[in-house]
Amino acid sequence: MNNLYVKVIEAKDIHGADLGGKSDPYCVLKINDEDINKKVKKRGKHWEGLTSTKTKTLNPKWNETYILESMPGDEESDFLRVQLFDHDKVSKDDSIGMCKIPLSTFVNGQPHDVWYDIKPMKKEKAKGKLHLLVHYCPVGVPFVRRDF
Repeated sequence: MNNLYVKVIEAKDIHGADLGGKSDPYCVLKINDEDINKKVKKRGKHWEGLTSTKTKTLNPKWNETYILESMPGDEESDFLRVQLFDHDKVSKDDSIGMCKIPLSTFVNGQPHDVWYDIKPMKKEKAKGKLHLLVHYCPVGVPFVRRDF
């Protein structure tokens, strides 16, 4: 398996989905459309592919790191999807938007510290940027980055 180290650092100027104009945002990390939680549970590992929820903010800071796995040789067709949601206590969580990034972006072996535009998943009003630090480590390549 190839390892994709993803540090979800922060977001800025996201859409306010609550009545007060703020959001309670969290992120779900996926490779393609397969939920990382399900994929990892099958392998017996114990971690979550979703960030904590930050309350009443349009500029959340997470600084949370995840190790996602992808199959060797699929870099040209696979992508990293980070979806943002607004947590709601009473109703279904609202979509805030997403970032969809081809894994081929990361195959040069260098860490990528980038702000990505948040795009709509469906018809929601998506706006803002998401700050990620991503390091792709194919099989046999050691992980050397210390700021994860």
